[in-house]
Amino acid sequence: MKFVKPMLLLALLSGCAAQQTQTTTESQTLTQTEKYLPHQAYDEKGQKIPYVPAENPYLKQTGTISKGSVLLFIEAKKALAADDEKTAVQKLKVIAEKDPSLAGPLAMLGDISMTNEHYAEAAEYYQKALAINDVNVNAWLGLGEAQRRQGQFIAAQNTYAKALQQWPDFPEAHLNLAVLYDLYLNIPQQAQAHYEAYLFLTNKKTHAAADWYQEVQSRTGINKSFIDAGPAVKDSTKLAAE
Repeated sequence: MKFVKPMLLLALLSGCAAQQTQTTTESQTLTQTEKYLPHQAYDEKGQKIPYVPAENPYLKQTGTISKGSVLLFIEAKKALAADDEKTAVQKLKVIAEKDPSLAGPLAMLGDISMTNEHYAEAAEYYQKALAINDVNVNAWLGLGEAQRRQGQFIAAQNTYAKALQQWPDFPEAHLNLAVLYDLYLNIPQQAQAHYEAYLFLTNKKTHAAADWYQEVQSRTGINKSFIDAGPAVKDSTKLAAE
């Protein structure tokens, strides 16, 4: 199975320090995640109400960024595209030093460390980014992957739950959490629920995820949907009265 990498978008440079929350060590207990599952609603006629996913809260944030930081970030992305990782890292570190209110450059440094399989270093970068702005859902996603790669499976589960706490309709967080439940924590029922959530939020565009869902479903034997319970059935006495 392939795992989803955190998205790299220029907009994510704007990690203003609006929320100062230091990432702490999670207790070794699983966090409940069923509450973050989306649910299909129906109207009074039993027709599906189109589901409107919540927006990514990180992309909704606004703030003023210096022109110099923006230019350096663009140059860093161009350097990465040209396979000049050394230059990209240098420019990102300059941004982080000159403008410590930005989370995006640190998250991007974490992504580079992940690519090089330096998982502990990546986790440190993601944690620094989250200490600046804990709404950076891509940093939560990256941190969860870094923890999973180091065998810290419960910590990774806690981290993916934090991503969903910030953005319950985060498709990649549901997918990575499903894989974690499935392959590393041996909780197939939870895996099935979050695979279904990913497919629901992405309109079943990923064939691989659909295959994984069907495979885990064959093991759980659960045929009912965790997302779509169907239209509510009215009480027969009420129907007669109507």
